[in-house]
Amino acid sequence: MSAHLWLPRASLCRPLVFLVTVSFLGCNDPPATLEEVVERNTEAAGGRAALEAVHSIQVDLHIVDPGFAVDGVYRAIRPGQMRIDVMSDGKHVFTEALNSSRAWQWKGKGAPVGASSTAAAALQHGVELPGKLFGLHEARPRGHQLDLVGRETVDGIDYNVLRLTFSDGYTTFLYVDPGTWLITRRRDRRPLHPDVDPTPTTIESRYSDFRRIAGVQFSFANTDVDLATGKVLETTTVKSILVNPAVAEVIFETL
Repeated sequence: MSAHLWLPRASLCRPLVFLVTVSFLGCNDPPATLEEVVERNTEAAGGRAALEAVHSIQVDLHIVDPGFAVDGVYRAIRPGQMRIDVMSDGKHVFTEALNSSRAWQWKGKGAPVGASSTAAAALQHGVELPGKLFGLHEARPRGHQLDLVGRETVDGIDYNVLRLTFSDGYTTFLYVDPGTWLITRRRDRRPLHPDVDPTPTTIESRYSDFRRIAGVQFSFANTDVDLATGKVLETTTVKSILVNPAVAEVIFETL
């Protein structure tokens, strides 16, 4: 049980080639370079100074799956620690956290337990994805690889498509809207909830309702869709975002 917008679930397998079909034909605009796409996205998202000034974040969420609806509080700090607490009907029922040495879970009773390697990787990817603590321009300095795949038209928008390969080899595709220069789609192959059902599927995450907080553009709405079936897997609505709240590091170590 987790919120895809803020902690994407992921298998360690790489996405299949069929995830992205890129067309280089029919584009009236000259092809952009990787550096241009990164720079334009960085400026659209708030600029380097504002993005790099985000040292901690707290996000209040409402998450709806086909079988349940819950609320969550996501907190993260640089250089890459995070925690999400999930509530159902006002009761604390689940926690996931990642600190500098390990990932752990609490499942509503008993003591916290170590997270699986798949869940730990998913939490790490969630922290590193642009749109929370870090800007897209920080991906390569943080040890990840960025490649410009080309252009792909989806729902009438001729996206610039970036391939982001994390330092552990996991790959996701980011779709940059050339009208706003914001990342409004993401595609990869993963299980939605790896510790519940490890079966991967091809998921498209759609980001919308961007709002400026502390000079940075954040998405306040996310929908995860199974591309094979068109089924909506999960929706996440952000209720509020605090930038640079005081966050005690001990919360990432213990319940």
